[in-house]
Amino acid sequence: MINDLDPSGVLDIGSYQSKFIIFKINNSKTEILSKIILKTEGVKKGFISDLNKLNKLINELIGKAEDSAKIRVKKIYLSISPINYSFINFCNSKNIGGYQVEHEKDVQFLINDSVNLFKDFYADYKIIHLLNVNLRTDKINYIENPIGLVADSVESDVNIIFTKKNVIKNFTNVFLNNSLKIEKFIYSPFALALSTYVESPLSDGTILIDFGHEHTSVCMFENKNFLFSSTIPLGSWHVTTDIAKSLNLNFDIAENLKINHSSCSIPNNKIIHEYVSSENLGIKSYKKVSNNILNQIVYSRVDEIIAFINRELSYFKNNKKIFNKIVLTGEGSKIKGLEQLLKEKLLIKALVIEKFSLKIKNNIQDEFDSCLSMIHYIKNSYFAEIPSYKTVKKSLFEKLYSIFN
Repeated sequence: MINDLDPSGVLDIGSYQSKFIIFKINNSKTEILSKIILKTEGVKKGFISDLNKLNKLINELIGKAEDSAKIRVKKIYLSISPINYSFINFCNSKNIGGYQVEHEKDVQFLINDSVNLFKDFYADYKIIHLLNVNLRTDKINYIENPIGLVADSVESDVNIIFTKKNVIKNFTNVFLNNSLKIEKFIYSPFALALSTYVESPLSDGTILIDFGHEHTSVCMFENKNFLFSSTIPLGSWHVTTDIAKSLNLNFDIAENLKINHSSCSIPNNKIIHEYVSSENLGIKSYKKVSNNILNQIVYSRVDEIIAFINRELSYFKNNKKIFNKIVLTGEGSKIKGLEQLLKEKLLIKALVIEKFSLKIKNNIQDEFDSCLSMIHYIKNSYFAEIPSYKTVKKSLFEKLYSIFN
């Protein structure tokens, strides 16, 4: 855990909105100094579409936040669209012939071998998070630290979150052009999932579903291990678009209907119509919208998204595990009836389905969930993550050499 950190910034460049928070850590306490949210410009579907617009956005976000906090930040941690990222895992093994496991000779070898294997197959990609999930001796003995133990073999399970090198270079250059340096890229669904795990350490298993604007991400923790991550290119925006197209409404009215009147369930009560105010050439008019039809539209798209989630989670279904909780976040998590539909449709069952909430939140609006989880990640680093830098600490993984270059 980080006890002290000079004022720094976390920036979440989303598909629809971008959020920036300046914070500091003093005596283990986190203080939010300023926050700002603006509509995203210059980025489409997670990729830079206009450098000038993105430069302007970053300057405005950071400039306004710095002016509000009356301070200048030196370190910026960046989150970009999860659509840019991928997840893969490796299992490596080394026969050591019945002698004691050594750090550099054996454990370091397994980590380096995983990274080299990744580079051989994904030469155009860069590792963002490298996670050592499990260590085993003699194939079956799961252990926390094998150093000094006698074994015939030692194995390592490694999870890697990565993205294209060109994506990293493009975003890095934007910040360099603005005389700013990115301290680290952070995969926001991992940070969100880690936050739920850190604050619920007694949970044997947690699934986080981030129902975002243009995507839906799924992450899994089980017994302290980050097991899995995937992102589906469907999100809350697609629900709004379906409403707009099906009912011949503009986007703003469709968004209002989704948030304030729609549900994932089909109503059986007497309220079957809603009257929606719209404007055409400056003249107010009213259009009757069937609540049943509206909910059918929302249900169809959300049901499709859940089907995609089930496809991603189908591997884990065979284990017949029941997770402690499913945590929901993102714009789409506000759609009424989502929790009940997940209980009915999701392949993996959970004892509890709840909305994401951090202790650090302190009445900060939901739109800043990713930023807050990034701060939580910076302060409470994941013990199994292998850093991409040398450090003076001497623990099992923190001693490793720089291996991402």
